[in-house]
Amino acid sequence: MIRVGIYCRVSTDQQANEGDSIQAQLSALEKYAHDHNYEIAGTFIDDGVSGTLLDGRDELQRLLEEVKKRNIDLIIFTKLDRYFRNLKHYLNTQEVLDEFNVPWIAIWEHYETRSPQGRLMVSQMLAFAQFEAEQTGQRINQVFAYKKSQHEVLSGKIPYGFMIRDKHLVPDPEKADIARQVFQTYIETGSICETLKLMQGHGLPKTQRAIKWMLTNRKYIGEAYGIDGYLEPIIDRQTFDTVQHMLKMNVKRTQVRNYIFGGMVWCSDCGRKMTGTSDVIKYKGKNERYKVYRCMYHYRPIPTCDNTKGINEKKLEKYLVANLKNLAFADVKAEDKKKVKSYEKQIAATEKKMSRLKELYVNELINLDEYKRDMASYKADIEGFKERLKEYEGVDKTALKKLVGSRLDEWYWTLNESEKRELWASVIDKIYYGSDKNISVIFR
Repeated sequence: MIRVGIYCRVSTDQQANEGDSIQAQLSALEKYAHDHNYEIAGTFIDDGVSGTLLDGRDELQRLLEEVKKRNIDLIIFTKLDRYFRNLKHYLNTQEVLDEFNVPWIAIWEHYETRSPQGRLMVSQMLAFAQFEAEQTGQRINQVFAYKKSQHEVLSGKIPYGFMIRDKHLVPDPEKADIARQVFQTYIETGSICETLKLMQGHGLPKTQRAIKWMLTNRKYIGEAYGIDGYLEPIIDRQTFDTVQHMLKMNVKRTQVRNYIFGGMVWCSDCGRKMTGTSDVIKYKGKNERYKVYRCMYHYRPIPTCDNTKGINEKKLEKYLVANLKNLAFADVKAEDKKKVKSYEKQIAATEKKMSRLKELYVNELINLDEYKRDMASYKADIEGFKERLKEYEGVDKTALKKLVGSRLDEWYWTLNESEKRELWASVIDKIYYGSDKNISVIFR
């Protein structure tokens, strides 16, 4: 009995064509084998693979391996273009089949290689098929070139924050601000995982890999297909370059997952969150790794903070354990009260600016984009002032009384990192540290 290998293939752009579907090919080939009393030695299916390429056609390669093992006497498929559409690839494959004396039959077209006449006809048909494929590819390239010249969408996934309007990618008014928040959140946290957690609930991608793809996608700065200004940007280039710089730094360093004070340490120079990093110091011939908190805004391609000082996590622990009582029950000084009044005045002044901004927009003296941009800036300023106010509002002394009176210095060092983090997070809201090396703590 003749042993046959059944081969099926469909390319991505043809899967919707019912006549060429995998199931249609498979049914026809199995019936053909049964009608001719052939034994089916194996079924080989390349789904969604182009016929003009060899790369990716794993099942065809497996079929040829079975031929070399002499497990197949005949190959059957439905149509010649299901087998090959490239003359060179066909001839290279046919060389293997000839070596092991394995012919093939295209059952829907009656082409075969069991006779010299059949082989000649196949070579001619493949030459025409290759010509047609090349012509089609050329036409597609011409269409793409025209679309590029018009800055139109070609294909691919629409990045979050964009929408298609009149064949062009444009910022989505409902999502663009959220996309900006993703970049800003990463700058503040220095962590893709933390960014993913903080930005939940906005319909964003739900995996770290997807967030990283978003953070590195140059469409957000208006660049596509290597063309700057291809579309309207959502992110300014400085912010994008900062994120790329931080991502590069995070790749280079060995990440330390458990930062005891992660999310709690803030820069007193610029008022932004500091990021946990790791420093390697050579000590007695060995590399010692230390966890350090730094203001990443100083490490931008264009620095926006002068704070070059990092605070060592172990030293911060020792400082808090030794000075918790004094930090928790210190009275608000007179100079602090002046700062409170100063921040309150700045908040009031900014609120007046917001009110005037609304009037300008209502009277059509500024457009919607200008209004949104300036309003977001004012709101951020107010939030910053309010955060700094907390530092001078005093503390709830009863909240820390139990911890302070528990002889912390005797049992604290028996805790593991997770337990230490849970302890400090329960009593500390923020820790400020700056270029002056002063530490100030805001308790919950």
